[in-house]
Amino acid sequence: MEIVRIPVPLFIVRIVALRRLTTAGTPRPTLTARLRRKDSVEPALVAAGFLDVVDRHVQLGSSLRGAIVSASTQCDPSLSETLRVILLYCRTGASLDDEEVLADAARRRADDAFLVRSLVAAGAGGPGTSFALQRAAWVLRERHAVASERRMFAAQAVFAARILSWMPVVFGILMVATNGSIRSAYFGGTAGFVCVVVGVVLNIVGRRWMRRIACSFS
Repeated sequence: MEIVRIPVPLFIVRIVALRRLTTAGTPRPTLTARLRRKDSVEPALVAAGFLDVVDRHVQLGSSLRGAIVSASTQCDPSLSETLRVILLYCRTGASLDDEEVLADAARRRADDAFLVRSLVAAGAGGPGTSFALQRAAWVLRERHAVASERRMFAAQAVFAARILSWMPVVFGILMVATNGSIRSAYFGGTAGFVCVVVGVVLNIVGRRWMRRIACSFS
């Protein structure tokens, strides 16, 4: 039986070989690591869950400081550094609206800073403590939903730009492989070759530009 061999251009073989060589030394992530990254909880949801636990302790009769300390033993380990200063103030009985607490919150990420400021606002006392904690948890979940929707639309834009940028490349390769006149027009003279190079450069620049715009929204 005769084996049909499809001719492959030499530059494609070189590109594939170079890519294999550059990625040969990089370890591939294991299945456990991929699942852990996929199932990782967003910081906004972690902060909202912590506020729910604090509110539960407050409704059961605990003070806000005691509720924060008790909830810190049940929270996600990623919040340990964020709550370090405010836990110190809760254990010592100092005022939560101290400048050091607010300055520490300003150095955190947006969701962690909002968590600390929400606890400081709830520490004003009165019957609105539970309401403040519940509203802060609701705001964090809404921010997470908006961020997830923004990332989804950004991913769709990047995917659409990738498809649209590959279409002229595939079409050009097919035309060059099947039509001799187009092949001679592209590579038979300087003007055609310059047009091909400029088109490839503009295609790459457009893809990177679209990805940068989409990543700024994600």
